[in-house]
Amino acid sequence: MIDGELLTMRSTVKEKIDILDVPKEFLINQTYHGLLFEYDSITRQEVEDVVSGNTENIDPKKVLLINNHKNAFLKVVEMVKQNIPMDEDNLKDLHQILMDGLIDTGGLYRNVDISIKRSNHTPPSHIKVYDRMKKYFAYCLDGPDNDLFEYIAYCHLQLAKIHPFLDGNGRLARLVLNYYLMKYDFLPVIVTYEERHKYFELLEEFKVNKNINPFIKYLIELEKEALAKALI
Repeated sequence: MIDGELLTMRSTVKEKIDILDVPKEFLINQTYHGLLFEYDSITRQEVEDVVSGNTENIDPKKVLLINNHKNAFLKVVEMVKQNIPMDEDNLKDLHQILMDGLIDTGGLYRNVDISIKRSNHTPPSHIKVYDRMKKYFAYCLDGPDNDLFEYIAYCHLQLAKIHPFLDGNGRLARLVLNYYLMKYDFLPVIVTYEERHKYFELLEEFKVNKNINPFIKYLIELEKEALAKALI
C-alpha cells in the first residue's frame, strides 16, 4: 500500500499544479538524462538547444536522438491526457517515435537473440518474445490490484527484462514508467545519469533474483523527491 506521506504530498501538489503540464526545464532534463545512459557524448546544452529549435552546428544524429526522445515523452503525456492505454500497438508506436530515422526496425520486435553488457541476465530468445509480451500486456492492461507502486514498478521492470526490441529498450521502459506514474496522478520522475549504477543494480536484482522490492523503495524515493520539488 502507498504510505500516507506520499498520498498527502500528491494531494497537495495536485491542488497547486497540473501534473500533466510539463515544464520545459523538466522536458530538457528528462531528455538529457534519458539519452545519457547510452550516449554520454550528448551535452545538456545540446539538448536545450534542440528542444528550443536551435540545431545549428549540432551532429544530425544527436538532433534525431534528442527530438525523438522529446517527442516520445510528449506522446506519453498526450496518451495519459486522453486516457489511451499502453497496449501493444501504442507501445510499438512509441518505440517507433524513439527510433525514427535511426534504425529500420522501430516498432518491430527483435528477430534475433541478444545479450546485455555487464548483466547476468540474458533476455528471452526472440522466439519467446511474443508470448512474454502477451503476458506482459495481460498484466499491465488489467490494472493494479493492491499495491500501486508494485504494479508500476513491474510494468517498467518486466519490459526492461524482456528487452523486446533491438535498441532503445531502456529509454522506452523509462518512458513507460512515467506513463504509469502520470496515469495514476503522480509526477513523472527522472533517473539521473549519476544514479545509473544504483538503477542498474536494482534492475539486475529484479531480473536475476526476481526481487522487486528494492526498486519499489527507490521509485517511492524518486517520487517523493519530485513532489517535494514541486512544493517549493
